Amino acid sequence: MLRSLTAALDPITLVVTGLVLCALVVTLLRRTVRPVVEDACRTALDRMRPHLPAGLLRLAGRVEPATIREILVTTLAAGIAWNAADMLHLVGPVTAAIIATLSVQMSSHASLRAGAQRLIGTVAGIALSVAAWGVFGLSAWSIAVIAGLGLAVGRVLRLGDASVLVPLTSLGILVGGTAVTEAFVWERVAATALGIVVGVILSPLVGGMTPLERARVKATQLSTEIARLLRQLGDGVQDGYDRDQAEQWLARSRELDEDLGDAIAAVEELTKQARWSLTTPIAKVTPLDERVRALEHGVHQVNSVARSMFDAAATSHTPAVPKRLGQVLIAVSEAFEAHASDAGKLEQVLGDLRETRQRTLRQVRTEIDDTGVLVLTGSIMTDIERMAGGLERSAPALAVGVREPGPAVPAVSEVLPAVRMIWEKTVTTRADR
Repeated sequence: MLRSLTAALDPITLVVTGLVLCALVVTLLRRTVRPVVEDACRTALDRMRPHLPAGLLRLAGRVEPATIREILVTTLAAGIAWNAADMLHLVGPVTAAIIATLSVQMSSHASLRAGAQRLIGTVAGIALSVAAWGVFGLSAWSIAVIAGLGLAVGRVLRLGDASVLVPLTSLGILVGGTAVTEAFVWERVAATALGIVVGVILSPLVGGMTPLERARVKATQLSTEIARLLRQLGDGVQDGYDRDQAEQWLARSRELDEDLGDAIAAVEELTKQARWSLTTPIAKVTPLDERVRALEHGVHQVNSVARSMFDAAATSHTPAVPKRLGQVLIAVSEAFEAHASDAGKLEQVLGDLRETRQRTLRQVRTEIDDTGVLVLTGSIMTDIERMAGGLERSAPALAVGVREPGPAVPAVSEVLPAVRMIWEKTVTTRADR
């Protein structure tokens, strides 16, 4: 019965209906799919664990859930795209599967942007192959010229990683000896567009979060990691530490650059998405951008403190870090904790931090007359003061190199108040008449 119903329906209607259903399912599962998939993978791994060799178990333990989600979604996207292209009897359904695989990103906006670049690259490649077919024919020299020219065309069009699609499409058509008819061109473009649509629909399943949610999560994670490291440094100063511990802290402070890169990339993706989004106002991007910029400066200052502590432990005849500085480092870690979880408490915590810093600085200057210790203390205290200035957004350095968000389409949340105001004014004017 299902086969007869499928045969009776128009292929285009069937494909469109299937894609709409996929979009509805993704929309319903977007907020819950991540824990569901993670639980399913964890359950499957637990069941298979007794039957897996030790080496494979160690490998499975190193695979992140995000990687598993991406693999599953990419596999699903390729299968759906192939099946849809085959139903529509398009030339080379593998093209749709390849484009769908490449179009799966962390968000629908990123997928659409990457897919559009690939669509332009495919069209440019077909145009180049049509021109080359009539002018050069098929020879070793023409292949080399087309490859270089296609890549140049991709760079001129600013297609980024999709630039390689221009020469690949041209060479694939020429080497395969395909007759470049009008039907072939349109079907190849349709297959590419179909792959893009499938990738855009399924991309939200990869991250399980909107770009706005992802940017907030990445900023919170970075702030939390900074706070954790600062508390370790503070406890180490108070309790005493050796070179091995200082080396681990310095290495961890450098690893924060990776967390910072993730946060910056998330905010940049949010900025690109907000420019064209009808649901995310650009006004929501600015506070997050400022927050991440403050954390960027914080990462540099934490690295400086960890480097000072390492040098004090690793170099002979170097002044030791006074134990009293431990309480200041713990106080600044509490400021980053508030920055991550309770912004309303941040101002009070920063006030306590500055009070602790001033009190500790006076005590160190009173109790210690070693110039080297005082210089080291001043250096660390300066880093701490810069962290505090970054968190309260008062540091002048935060204003250097600020990128303007640029023009954007007004979001619904920004347009509705203006429309409501105009409507109320119109109604009031008519009532007065």
